[in-house]
Amino acid sequence: MKKQCAIVTGASKGIGLAVFRRLEDNGYDVLGLSRSRGALPEGKWIQCDITDSESVDKAFEEALERLDNHIDVLILNAGMGISGALEFTPKEDYRRQIEVNVFGTTACAKKGASLMREQKKGRIIFISSLGAIFPLPFQSFYSAGKAAVNALSDALGIELKPFGVETCTVMLNDVKTEFTANRIKTYEGDDIYGGRIQSSVSKMEESEQKGMSPEKVAEAVYKLAIRSRMPSHKIVGIGNEFLGLLYRILPTNAMLWLLGKIYG
Repeated sequence: MKKQCAIVTGASKGIGLAVFRRLEDNGYDVLGLSRSRGALPEGKWIQCDITDSESVDKAFEEALERLDNHIDVLILNAGMGISGALEFTPKEDYRRQIEVNVFGTTACAKKGASLMREQKKGRIIFISSLGAIFPLPFQSFYSAGKAAVNALSDALGIELKPFGVETCTVMLNDVKTEFTANRIKTYEGDDIYGGRIQSSVSKMEESEQKGMSPEKVAEAVYKLAIRSRMPSHKIVGIGNEFLGLLYRILPTNAMLWLLGKIYG
Protein backbone atom coordinates (compact mmCIF):
# COMPACT_ATOMS: atom_id res chain seq x y z
CA MET A 1 0.00 0.00 0.00
CA LYS A 2 1.36 3.40 -1.00
CA LYS A 3 2.33 5.72 1.83
CA GLN A 4 0.25 8.77 2.51
CA CYS A 5 2.16 11.95 1.67
CA ALA A 6 2.08 15.23 3.58
CA ILE A 7 3.70 18.66 3.61
CA VAL A 8 3.87 20.84 6.72
CA THR A 9 4.84 24.51 6.56
CA GLY A 10 6.54 26.20 9.50
CA ALA A 11 7.76 22.76 10.52
CA SER A 12 11.09 23.56 12.18
CA LYS A 13 9.68 23.95 15.71
CA GLY A 14 6.58 24.23 17.86
CA ILE A 15 3.26 23.10 16.43
CA GLY A 16 4.66 22.44 12.95
CA LEU A 17 7.38 20.15 14.25
CA ALA A 18 4.91 18.28 16.49
CA VAL A 19 2.56 17.76 13.52
CA PHE A 20 5.47 16.61 11.35
CA ARG A 21 6.51 14.02 13.94
CA ARG A 22 2.94 12.82 14.57
CA LEU A 23 2.34 12.18 10.89
CA GLU A 24 5.72 10.54 10.39
CA ASP A 25 5.19 8.28 13.41
CA ASN A 26 1.98 7.10 11.76
CA GLY A 27 3.57 6.12 8.48
CA TYR A 28 3.25 9.28 6.43
CA ASP A 29 5.97 10.35 4.04
CA VAL A 30 6.30 13.92 5.36
CA LEU A 31 8.33 16.90 4.25
CA GLY A 32 8.77 20.01 6.38
CA LEU A 33 9.04 23.47 4.84
CA SER A 34 10.58 26.31 6.84
CA ARG A 35 13.20 29.04 6.62
CA SER A 36 15.60 27.10 8.87
CA ARG A 37 15.86 23.37 9.53
CA GLY A 38 15.51 23.58 13.30
CA ALA A 39 14.90 20.10 14.70
CA LEU A 40 13.78 18.57 11.40
CA PRO A 41 15.72 15.62 10.00
CA GLU A 42 18.02 16.92 7.29
CA GLY A 43 16.57 14.65 4.61
CA LYS A 44 13.03 15.76 5.39
CA TRP A 45 13.56 19.53 5.30
CA ILE A 46 13.09 21.89 2.37
CA GLN A 47 14.05 25.51 2.82
CA CYS A 48 11.17 27.87 2.12
CA ASP A 49 10.27 31.47 2.89
CA ILE A 50 6.52 31.58 2.30
CA THR A 51 6.63 35.35 1.68
CA ASP A 52 8.94 34.86 -1.32
CA SER A 53 7.08 33.56 -4.38
CA GLU A 54 10.24 32.16 -5.96
CA SER A 55 11.10 30.33 -2.74
CA VAL A 56 7.57 28.85 -2.57
CA ASP A 57 7.71 27.77 -6.22
CA LYS A 58 11.10 26.13 -5.75
CA ALA A 59 10.17 24.44 -2.47
CA PHE A 60 6.94 22.91 -3.78
CA GLU A 61 8.62 21.84 -7.01
CA GLU A 62 11.24 19.95 -4.97
CA ALA A 63 8.63 18.57 -2.57
CA LEU A 64 6.42 17.24 -5.35
CA GLU A 65 9.38 15.64 -7.07
CA ARG A 66 10.31 13.84 -3.83
CA LEU A 67 6.69 12.80 -3.18
CA ASP A 68 6.08 11.48 -6.71
CA ASN A 69 3.83 14.44 -7.53
CA HIS A 70 1.27 13.50 -4.89
CA ILE A 71 0.04 15.16 -1.67
CA ASP A 72 -2.66 13.72 0.54
CA VAL A 73 -2.48 16.35 3.28
CA LEU A 74 -1.11 19.91 3.30
CA ILE A 75 -0.84 21.53 6.73
CA LEU A 76 -0.42 25.31 6.54
CA ASN A 77 1.09 26.20 9.89
CA ALA A 78 3.73 28.86 9.20
CA GLY A 79 2.91 32.16 10.89
CA MET A 80 4.04 34.93 13.20
CA GLY A 81 2.54 37.41 15.65
CA ILE A 82 2.73 41.07 16.55
CA SER A 83 1.08 43.11 19.28
CA GLY A 84 0.46 46.75 20.11
CA ALA A 85 -2.14 49.47 19.73
CA LEU A 86 -3.34 49.65 16.13
CA GLU A 87 -2.64 53.38 15.78
CA PHE A 88 0.98 53.02 16.90
CA THR A 89 1.91 49.76 15.14
CA PRO A 90 4.68 50.42 12.59
CA LYS A 91 3.70 49.88 8.98
CA GLU A 92 6.52 47.40 8.43
CA ASP A 93 5.25 45.27 11.32
CA TYR A 94 1.61 45.02 10.30
CA ARG A 95 2.52 44.51 6.66
CA ARG A 96 4.86 41.70 7.68
CA GLN A 97 2.06 40.19 9.79
CA ILE A 98 -0.35 40.05 6.85
CA GLU A 99 2.38 39.09 4.39
CA VAL A 100 3.25 35.99 6.40
CA ASN A 101 -0.08 34.89 7.85
CA VAL A 102 -2.32 35.69 4.88
CA PHE A 103 -0.38 36.09 1.65
CA GLY A 104 2.25 33.48 2.48
CA THR A 105 -0.42 31.00 3.53
CA THR A 106 -2.34 31.78 0.34
CA ALA A 107 0.72 31.13 -1.83
CA CYS A 108 1.13 27.67 -0.33
CA ALA A 109 -2.60 26.92 -0.46
CA LYS A 110 -2.60 27.72 -4.18
CA LYS A 111 0.12 25.14 -4.75
CA GLY A 112 -1.78 22.48 -2.86
CA ALA A 113 -5.10 23.34 -4.48
CA SER A 114 -3.74 23.00 -8.02
CA LEU A 115 -2.25 19.56 -7.45
CA MET A 116 -5.13 18.20 -5.38
CA ARG A 117 -7.68 19.38 -7.93
CA GLU A 118 -5.81 17.46 -10.61
CA GLN A 119 -5.48 14.31 -8.50
CA LYS A 120 -9.14 14.72 -7.42
CA LYS A 121 -8.50 14.28 -3.73
CA GLY A 122 -6.65 15.83 -0.84
CA ARG A 123 -6.96 17.79 2.37
CA ILE A 124 -5.72 21.26 3.21
CA ILE A 125 -5.59 22.07 6.92
CA PHE A 126 -5.06 25.69 7.95
CA ILE A 127 -3.74 26.34 11.47
CA SER A 128 -5.79 29.28 12.70
CA SER A 129 -6.76 30.82 16.02
CA LEU A 130 -9.76 31.62 18.18
CA GLY A 131 -8.52 35.17 17.66
CA ALA A 132 -10.18 34.89 14.25
CA ILE A 133 -13.63 34.93 15.86
CA PHE A 134 -12.72 36.70 19.13
CA PRO A 135 -11.01 39.96 18.00
CA LEU A 136 -8.16 40.54 20.42
CA PRO A 137 -7.40 44.09 21.56
CA PHE A 138 -3.77 45.06 20.96
CA GLN A 139 -3.45 42.08 18.59
CA SER A 140 -5.83 43.47 16.00
CA PHE A 141 -3.68 42.62 12.98
CA TYR A 142 -3.16 39.06 14.18
CA SER A 143 -6.92 38.60 14.60
CA ALA A 144 -7.60 40.20 11.22
CA GLY A 145 -5.10 37.89 9.53
CA LYS A 146 -6.53 34.75 11.11
CA ALA A 147 -10.08 35.84 10.26
CA ALA A 148 -8.90 36.14 6.66
CA VAL A 149 -7.42 32.63 6.83
CA ASN A 150 -10.75 31.24 8.08
CA ALA A 151 -12.64 32.90 5.23
CA LEU A 152 -10.01 31.81 2.72
CA SER A 153 -10.30 28.19 3.84
CA ASP A 154 -14.10 28.22 3.74
CA ALA A 155 -14.26 29.75 0.26
CA LEU A 156 -11.55 27.45 -1.07
CA GLY A 157 -13.40 24.45 0.34
CA ILE A 158 -16.51 25.38 -1.67
CA GLU A 159 -14.44 25.87 -4.82
CA LEU A 160 -12.66 22.53 -4.51
CA LYS A 161 -15.51 20.35 -3.24
CA PRO A 162 -16.49 19.09 -6.74
CA PHE A 163 -12.90 17.84 -7.10
CA GLY A 164 -12.93 15.80 -3.88
CA VAL A 165 -10.70 18.22 -1.97
CA GLU A 166 -11.55 19.30 1.59
CA THR A 167 -10.36 22.24 3.69
CA CYS A 168 -10.45 22.84 7.43
CA THR A 169 -9.29 25.54 9.82
CA VAL A 170 -7.97 24.39 13.19
CA MET A 171 -8.68 27.17 15.66
CA LEU A 172 -6.36 27.24 18.66
CA ASN A 173 -6.25 29.28 21.81
CA ASP A 174 -3.26 29.04 24.15
CA VAL A 175 -0.40 26.76 23.09
CA LYS A 176 2.96 26.72 24.86
CA THR A 177 5.56 27.31 22.14
CA GLU A 178 8.31 29.72 21.11
CA PHE A 179 5.61 31.79 19.39
CA THR A 180 5.20 33.80 22.60
CA ALA A 181 8.86 34.80 22.84
CA ASN A 182 9.06 35.53 19.11
CA ARG A 183 6.09 37.92 19.05
CA ILE A 184 7.04 41.40 17.83
CA LYS A 185 5.75 43.78 20.52
CA THR A 186 5.12 47.51 20.30
CA TYR A 187 4.45 49.35 23.55
CA GLU A 188 4.38 52.81 22.02
CA GLY A 189 1.42 54.75 23.34
CA ASP A 190 1.09 52.68 26.50
CA ASP A 191 1.10 55.86 28.57
CA ILE A 192 -1.78 57.21 26.50
CA TYR A 193 -3.66 53.93 26.90
CA GLY A 194 -3.13 53.91 30.65
CA GLY A 195 -0.81 50.88 30.68
CA ARG A 196 -3.44 48.71 29.01
CA ILE A 197 -1.19 47.60 26.15
CA GLN A 198 1.43 45.98 28.34
CA SER A 199 -1.19 44.64 30.74
CA SER A 200 -3.23 43.03 27.98
CA VAL A 201 -0.29 41.45 26.18
CA SER A 202 1.18 40.20 29.46
CA LYS A 203 -2.10 38.46 30.32
CA MET A 204 -2.19 36.80 26.91
CA GLU A 205 1.42 35.66 27.11
CA GLU A 206 0.96 34.29 30.60
CA SER A 207 -2.01 32.27 29.37
CA GLU A 208 -0.03 31.02 26.39
CA GLN A 209 2.74 29.68 28.61
CA LYS A 210 0.13 27.75 30.60
CA GLY A 211 -1.49 26.47 27.45
CA MET A 212 -1.75 23.07 25.82
CA SER A 213 1.26 21.31 24.36
CA PRO A 214 2.05 21.31 20.62
CA GLU A 215 1.67 17.52 20.78
CA LYS A 216 -2.00 17.87 21.71
CA VAL A 217 -2.52 20.05 18.65
CA ALA A 218 -0.63 17.54 16.52
CA GLU A 219 -2.88 14.74 17.71
CA ALA A 220 -5.96 16.74 16.72
CA VAL A 221 -4.49 17.49 13.28
CA TYR A 222 -3.65 13.81 12.73
CA LYS A 223 -7.20 12.78 13.65
CA LEU A 224 -8.53 15.30 11.13
CA ALA A 225 -6.23 13.91 8.46
CA ILE A 226 -7.61 10.37 8.86
CA ARG A 227 -11.30 11.22 9.34
CA SER A 228 -13.73 10.09 6.67
CA ARG A 229 -14.85 13.72 6.36
CA MET A 230 -13.32 16.86 7.82
CA PRO A 231 -15.36 19.62 9.48
CA SER A 232 -14.93 23.12 8.06
CA HIS A 233 -13.71 24.38 11.45
CA LYS A 234 -12.20 22.50 14.37
CA ILE A 235 -11.62 24.07 17.78
CA VAL A 236 -9.06 22.13 19.82
CA GLY A 237 -9.50 21.70 23.58
CA ILE A 238 -12.62 21.19 25.70
CA GLY A 239 -12.40 24.65 27.27
CA ASN A 240 -11.85 26.19 23.86
CA GLU A 241 -14.88 24.36 22.45
CA PHE A 242 -16.92 26.05 25.19
CA LEU A 243 -15.59 29.41 23.98
CA GLY A 244 -16.76 28.46 20.51
CA LEU A 245 -20.22 27.80 21.93
CA LEU A 246 -20.21 31.22 23.58
CA TYR A 247 -19.31 32.80 20.24
CA ARG A 248 -22.35 31.20 18.64
CA ILE A 249 -24.84 32.20 21.34
CA LEU A 250 -23.61 35.56 22.61
CA PRO A 251 -24.70 38.79 20.89
CA THR A 252 -21.71 40.52 19.30
CA ASN A 253 -21.82 43.49 21.67
CA ALA A 254 -21.87 41.16 24.67
CA MET A 255 -18.89 39.24 23.30
CA LEU A 256 -16.93 42.45 22.70
CA TRP A 257 -17.79 43.72 26.18
CA LEU A 258 -16.48 40.48 27.68
CA LEU A 259 -13.26 40.66 25.66
CA GLY A 260 -12.80 44.24 26.82
CA LYS A 261 -13.18 43.20 30.44
CA ILE A 262 -10.61 40.42 30.08
CA TYR A 263 -8.04 41.96 27.75
CA GLY A 264 -9.05 45.58 27.11
